[in-house]
Amino acid sequence: MKNLFLVVLIALSVTANAQLFVEPTTTDASFIYVNDTYIYVEKDVELETNSVTGINNINIPSILLRNGSQLLQGPSTGSDELNKGTGIVSVYQEGTTNQYDYNLWASPVGLSYQSTGAVAADGNGLFAFQPSFVSGGVSIPQQVFFVPTGSDPETTSNPAQIGGGFNGSAAPNLLRIASFWLYGYEAGNSTADFITVQDTGTLPAGLGFTMKGVSGTDMTDAGDGIVNNLGVFGDGQGQRIDFRGRPNSGTITATVLPDTQTITGNPYPSALDLNYFLLLNSDSGTFTTETLPNGNIVSFTGTDVTEGMAYFWESDPNAQTHFIEEYQAGYGVYSTMGLLATDGMYVAAQYFMYDEDGNQIGGSIGNGDATLNRRFSPIGQGFMVTGATGQTTDTFTFTNDMRIFVKEGNNSDFRNNEESTENEVVEAVGVGTYYEDINNFPTFSQFKIGININDTYGRELGVGILDHATIGFDKAMDGKSAGSQSTDITFSINEQDQYVINAVPNDEYQALQLAINAETPSEFRFRARDIIDFNYEGIFLFDTLTEIYYDIQNESTLIQLPAGEYPKRFEIRFTREVEEDTDTTEEEEEEEEEEETTTEEETEWEEESQWEEETLGVDIPESTLESLTVFQNNNENQLEISNPNSIALANVMLFDMTGKQIFLHQNLGNKSVYTFPTSNLSTGIYVVTFVTDDGLTKSRKISITNR
Repeated sequence: MKNLFLVVLIALSVTANAQLFVEPTTTDASFIYVNDTYIYVEKDVELETNSVTGINNINIPSILLRNGSQLLQGPSTGSDELNKGTGIVSVYQEGTTNQYDYNLWASPVGLSYQSTGAVAADGNGLFAFQPSFVSGGVSIPQQVFFVPTGSDPETTSNPAQIGGGFNGSAAPNLLRIASFWLYGYEAGNSTADFITVQDTGTLPAGLGFTMKGVSGTDMTDAGDGIVNNLGVFGDGQGQRIDFRGRPNSGTITATVLPDTQTITGNPYPSALDLNYFLLLNSDSGTFTTETLPNGNIVSFTGTDVTEGMAYFWESDPNAQTHFIEEYQAGYGVYSTMGLLATDGMYVAAQYFMYDEDGNQIGGSIGNGDATLNRRFSPIGQGFMVTGATGQTTDTFTFTNDMRIFVKEGNNSDFRNNEESTENEVVEAVGVGTYYEDINNFPTFSQFKIGININDTYGRELGVGILDHATIGFDKAMDGKSAGSQSTDITFSINEQDQYVINAVPNDEYQALQLAINAETPSEFRFRARDIIDFNYEGIFLFDTLTEIYYDIQNESTLIQLPAGEYPKRFEIRFTREVEEDTDTTEEEEEEEEEEETTTEEETEWEEESQWEEETLGVDIPESTLESLTVFQNNNENQLEISNPNSIALANVMLFDMTGKQIFLHQNLGNKSVYTFPTSNLSTGIYVVTFVTDDGLTKSRKISITNR
């Protein structure tokens, strides 16, 4: 067998007209085996099938990408970028092992033969779930009991069965995909609608599709130490899928309608520079880089085709149901924040809740996880884009310049058991771009706000503070919500839309308006987290009705609201003191330091409280509220508040879980202990809220039990 290992460029055959040409001999198959690296071809690829009567190792793909390997092709245009021939590549990806759970996909390959049996035209062929060794489709690595001399077990695969019914399954040498859930979603003449793929439909390159996972176990090891499906043994390993077909390359386009979503995704057998794709296909400005280490200069101007966001499907696999209304799921949102060389910002889908430290409560790693780095999309990754407001039907574009070699890890919905590379220097070698260390991209000032709603689900909001942002809507920066609940909270940047990512300018003072809907009496618990490069004096939730500030940077804050809409009542505020320019000499500074009489402790206290004193009129730091403790003494049937620091309280209120006020006690003074009888109350959960004379507020839940 003629095996070509780790070849980057292959000498042209005298009969070939492509830069990379692979064909069998009259007696043996020929293939390129790429292991744990990438293969780069400047122009086009021509592959001839190994299905030749009489040769050894029939049906072996012409290129095998293994152990995270990828195929990159250069930024050529015209016929130079059209791959051709009847041969195929083979590349692995891992989907969910849950038969009820979706992934969004995009195929890196197309069919090399048409359904009529004729050879597909040069370029990117249609993708189909066609059970064929020769033409392409979806397969599963096969358990090989007898390996012929000179053969390699990783070359062998079985076509998947695309069957009816609702549930997919896996077993050794068998992968059965439920065709009922195979759909695309694309804009038509005036609307967007689902495209039936199932077992007979096809999709052009650049369109994504939905596919549910499978149940069962397949311990087949194709030779790289990873089995096809660990099943109930778990640990994050998914169902291995073998994509086979002619590799996609070159310019790929798809249709999108204004304010309408389309399923798309990475269409190449390599990673995708997602920032490049989103910025090129949105009205995001002009980008020009200095000469990169690979000699390239990236220069492009974005076009007003999409809003510049990518939406990723996330779901809780513990929801064992096919009924969408019973799913715990939603779309996370990724924004480039208008920058090419950053990690951007990603906020998780709305269904998981988080504790005060930002740790996810419930669910599984990789689903609903805001720590996923969406910056580079791995092979097969699907996502949604939304057409730009006010535009006619238009097309978005993928190019080879966006292709980049980045190993799959925490950037993927598919594989979540990779070792972290956070502290490693990781190069990203691309066709158009090159990044020396993707673990150390330049950062920008940012934070997130986690909001638990009725102790049922969570909403995450992201704030980016950048010099090029504005107070209003910024394309490719401000991220709209992909859907909302009847009780929900978002940013109100304009009157029409709901936003979960808000990019704002680097000003001294910010007041970001929130829009809250409460279908029933509801409670919202706020906490700021994931704070990076933040040079302001705190993060506060401000109630414009009561004029109370809540410090959500240092502790969680519970807000209870009756049913209704609150489009302008609450704001997220943060500010910093404006530094004054002075011409003080070094001698004058020394004299001032000598005259300073305050102690280090007093100075520290003044710096921490200066903003509160000037802006809020608060003359005590909020940390003193921690000394106030709440205890429900059910033996004595009374609520007890301990106040060892003798803080003056303006009022104490008690609410039931519907938001009804049970009692209000005012002008309480600064006693060391307060007690309130609860014997007349029904057993249940209540919320006690107290406000100091200085306007600081604290809320705690209590459980009242009366026998």
